[in-house]
Amino acid sequence: MNASSALSSTRAGHKPGSRSVARLLLIAVAAFAAGLLTGCGASTPGSKPSPDPVSAVPKVSSRVRAQEAAIHREVLASLHHDSNKNARYGGIPAYLRNKQGAPANQVLTATAAHPVYAIQGNSVRLRLAHGSALATAVGPEIPERIQGSADLHTRATWILTFTHVHGTVPISPSLFTATDEQGSLLLPRVSVVGGGPLPKTVPAGRLFTLRLTAAGVSVGDGKLRYAPGNGPWLAEWDFDVETD
Repeated sequence: MNASSALSSTRAGHKPGSRSVARLLLIAVAAFAAGLLTGCGASTPGSKPSPDPVSAVPKVSSRVRAQEAAIHREVLASLHHDSNKNARYGGIPAYLRNKQGAPANQVLTATAAHPVYAIQGNSVRLRLAHGSALATAVGPEIPERIQGSADLHTRATWILTFTHVHGTVPISPSLFTATDEQGSLLLPRVSVVGGGPLPKTVPAGRLFTLRLTAAGVSVGDGKLRYAPGNGPWLAEWDFDVETD
């Protein structure tokens, strides 16, 4: 007998005993409580609560986690480390140390009548009145502490390598200049990689490398120029300084 039938029988004249009345009251209270719980969305004991679509977090497999970790390590390595782990700051890259000759599609020929505009990494065949050489400029390299910073100016270093030298190819600090993104004229400090005094001409018969260092180079595009003699520049290498 449910609460409704029990109450109906009471209204019809039936007079239940005290135990029956207590039972009817318990049934009515239980039915009322069940209705409240159903209306509030509460689950019954033993049932599984429905998942919250907002707070539910999908499971990620160990394989996907490993891939994400590998990508994270690769990004950090590219930001904070040079691709050549054995090279020190200002050193000669391995591919230049072992260089026997530049690829044909990367060799440009510069003469006084036709100066060459190149990018860093291009080899330029310098043809002067009394000599010739193959020159390759790479860089600039910037201090590792600047990487990832918001600095707008930095020290920059270029590596200029001469090979296939014949005759007289002059070198002097006054023959090298650089301009940065803001148009500032920079006079880099020139030194010989490996030590020793700076000669007046490029030694023939062997690989010869210079280090050019300038301070206060602004972030952005710039140009490194070699201008022998009293004429205009003979070769110009475009470069880009990035710190982010």
